[in-house]
This record gives sequence, C-alpha cells and structure tokens, in this order.
Amino acid sequence: MVYVVSVALVVVAAAACGLVGFRVLRLLRTYRVTASMVAAHTSDRVGLLRARSAAVRVAITERRRRRGDSTAPQYDRL
Repeated sequence: MVYVVSVALVVVAAAACGLVGFRVLRLLRTYRVTASMVAAHTSDRVGLLRARSAAVRVAITERRRRRGDSTAPQYDRL
C-alpha cells in the first residue's frame, strides 16, 4: 500500500514538473519573439540614424565645395 502512495506522488510530481516546464518553454518562446522584434526595430532605427548622419556629412561637404573652403572654419578669427 505504501508503494501505491509513493508511485502516485511521483506521477503527480512528474505532471507538475511537466506543466511548469511547458509554461516556461512557452514564456521563453514569447520572450524570444519579443527580443527579435526589438532587435529588428533597433537595427532599423540605427540604420536610419546612420543614413541621416551620412546625409549631413554630404551636405557639409557640398556646402564647403560651393564656398571654396577645403578646411573646417576657424572660430577664433574676428
């Protein structure tokens, strides 16, 4: 009779571990999807920021060419 109780407790513990494991795996999958979306969004934003900074550099270079300047402006001149 004691063996039946022990076997029943082992079966209940195994079922509980299985249920907890299933929920953990589902939460990890949700976390992975969310982390992937955040990484993609961040990558897109960084790409846009790099494109904007490149456009600013091009605009500054073009402006210097039109003015005939080849060096950076000197701020200590009066």
